Amino acid sequence: MKYCRILLVLALVSVAGCDGPFRTPWHGEALASGSAIKVTSFNLVWGAEHDDHALGKDCFAIEYVTSYPGADAKRREAEAAEVFELVRPVSEQWGFREATVAAIPMLEHRGLYDLYWFQRQSDGHWSSRVVVQSGVWRANALSASPQ
Repeated sequence: MKYCRILLVLALVSVAGCDGPFRTPWHGEALASGSAIKVTSFNLVWGAEHDDHALGKDCFAIEYVTSYPGADAKRREAEAAEVFELVRPVSEQWGFREATVAAIPMLEHRGLYDLYWFQRQSDGHWSSRVVVQSGVWRANALSASPQ
């Protein structure tokens, strides 16, 4: 009898854990241009180097499903700049000098993605550069002068 109860509990736990395929949560957001995107994450990222907190490197990072996965680089960069405007006000409010924007091609995180790094200059204006383009790390992207 005791073993039957244990087996029944294990069976119920097993069945309760099987609720179908995992689905990426997202939040719909309208851009200034009127197009809509799916934001899959918006995080506060602590700057860290060698497990030490690097003050001044904290930033916000946003990840979204691009509306233009097959478009040319200029179109994808323009969309990323629009998405950055969702992050810019909070970045400035927190006094951050950096932010990242990741454009993924689909909710399932399959396919080639783009990663953009935004930096606030001393005059308050933001510049950006592409760090990963179509899934390929751009050599010297972090050491090149900002655009």
